[in-house]
Amino acid sequence: MPMLFGQIMLQGYLEDPAISFAAIGDATCDQAPLQVGNFATGTALDGWLTKLWLEEGGGGTGRESYELAAFYYARRAVVTGREKGYFFFTGDEGFYPEVSGEQVARLLGGPDAARSPDVPSRDVFAELAREFHVFFVYPKKGADKRRGDIDAEIAARLRREGGKTGDVRVSLIWNNKNDLDLHVVPPSGEEVYYAHKNTRCGGELDVDMNVRGDSTKPVENIYWPAGGAPRGKYRVYVQNYAFHERPQAPYDYTVEVYVAGTATRYQGRMSSNVKAESNQTVCEFEFTGAAPGVSREAVYASYDDTKILSQWGEVLPRENVLVLDDSKAIVDAMLGAIALASGRRDLPAYLRDMQERGQTAERLEQIRGTLAALGEKAGLAQAHVTGELPPPSPKSGPKKKRGNV
Repeated sequence: MPMLFGQIMLQGYLEDPAISFAAIGDATCDQAPLQVGNFATGTALDGWLTKLWLEEGGGGTGRESYELAAFYYARRAVVTGREKGYFFFTGDEGFYPEVSGEQVARLLGGPDAARSPDVPSRDVFAELAREFHVFFVYPKKGADKRRGDIDAEIAARLRREGGKTGDVRVSLIWNNKNDLDLHVVPPSGEEVYYAHKNTRCGGELDVDMNVRGDSTKPVENIYWPAGGAPRGKYRVYVQNYAFHERPQAPYDYTVEVYVAGTATRYQGRMSSNVKAESNQTVCEFEFTGAAPGVSREAVYASYDDTKILSQWGEVLPRENVLVLDDSKAIVDAMLGAIALASGRRDLPAYLRDMQERGQTAERLEQIRGTLAALGEKAGLAQAHVTGELPPPSPKSGPKKKRGNV
């Protein structure tokens, strides 16, 4: 924060800037899905930052409620600047396709606290773009790290509820108070589910949640202990037993199948039906006593870089999607976007600013690549970070009464 605010002031990228910080979570399950600080300056920003709670966790869906934050700043925030401000989402996931009217009423309240219609996220981002230059800063994690995030969420819920594992384990997570049930039919045909939690062949449903709708981060778990799983074909399906939330709308779930040391993940969407009419077969697999006999591809599609960036590219100009290999370069990218979009610098001049504050050649090269498309869109000259950089452009760009970030 000191570098962000300090460099804006020192370099004159904006005049009289005010900054609002926010923290975004998942409104389908988190306790604090949206936290917003007032626009402030200087040391007053410290007070707002200390109030933010980094909840961590999430729904394991590859989405966070960025669209709810866009709705708030587009429709609820009062911005006093005479010209467009600058809005930066920093994240590594996608957003939900609609702003839920129920979430607006429950979380944001206000004069229209009665449930309003759902709003397409595309429309809300367009509204936000009328008030701000909107950017998405995306520090890449890589496939292994993303898969680890999903694994960690399922593992955390199992640890919380004391779920067990063995030669075969099937776990189910979803992110609301509805009563979703896990069913596994083993080779013997003796089904394991809420009404038959223990079988003669050793299977057990040891975690069964949301009978009364107690949690927005539930998990269910069925397992066979080490050395106790019968060989043969298993079938997994899920059933929406009851709705505890309104409206009775479709929702997402994730099933993890762990067989002889290999975990495979499946994602699905439950319909608005209940009981037998809602049954969805997730998968079938063969347990041979050593390794899965059926080749299955783990489903991590919602965490795929290409899919996430493509979704953001549908609601923002492509040059405003700033991809980074190193999360430590986030502030450099934000400052550069402000400097270029405000007209205070061209790309070579901004890179010179970075060089003068001691950034490495590697960091300069990364930012050059990240901001190249934005520089081209603004009709600015590009710089190759080799040898001496050209001198900075004059700091006499368009004057602003206030630059809101």
